Amino acid sequence: MSMRAEVVYHLARRDVVKFLRDRQNLVATLVRPLLWILAVGFGLRRAFDTGATGVDFVSFLVPGVATMAVLFSSMFSAISIVWDREFGFLKELLVAPVPRATLVLAKMISASVTSLVEVSVVLLVAPLLGARIDPLGALFAIPLLVAFGMAVSALGITVASRMKTFEGFGGIVNFLIQPVFFFSGALYPLDGLPPALAVVVRLNPMSYAVDATRGLCVGVHHFPILLDVGVVLGTLALVGALAVRSFSRMQA
Repeated sequence: MSMRAEVVYHLARRDVVKFLRDRQNLVATLVRPLLWILAVGFGLRRAFDTGATGVDFVSFLVPGVATMAVLFSSMFSAISIVWDREFGFLKELLVAPVPRATLVLAKMISASVTSLVEVSVVLLVAPLLGARIDPLGALFAIPLLVAFGMAVSALGITVASRMKTFEGFGGIVNFLIQPVFFFSGALYPLDGLPPALAVVVRLNPMSYAVDATRGLCVGVHHFPILLDVGVVLGTLALVGALAVRSFSRMQA
């Protein structure tokens, strides 16, 4: 194993182990998407027109909630950078003879792994709640969700590299994360939207992650799958480069 690969492995492992050992945060993280399915899925089930999509609302909602889980988990995982800066560990990383891009990659991988734990629970429990999910499609959706999680983590790293307090990071992230989620089609079909809202949804990269996941899991999608994949991967490349640039300019 090369030195860079070893650094990526140990740093990513450190963050994943920290996540798994924090039992209160782990339980809250796993329960949150299931509460969304129970509250929103069953609460709005009768108000949803199944004729518009051909599937039950709970089944329709699950891919959106799975993508939401990736969004929240990956974004907030970047707070570890602020934590490491607060307690001096970041200074040791920044002076180490390792390219900054390697450190960013380790953070992105650890974020995607922790979010994958949450997504797996959602997809495994959803059928017990009445959702009809294609198991093979769900497996194909996982690599795309991993790529989306890495892109979101890169955005979080870009924000965290400029923040020196937990409060500052939380405020900016909440400002970013809410519109990204609500304008993604995670909770509603994209057909028949008002023109202005349709434009916003099309400009939101999460819309394509949700659309691809929903298409693979329940067979309902608005955009071509290849377009969905292309937008997610393009966003990963763009935001990943931005994260490396911001992290490279970072001062401990």
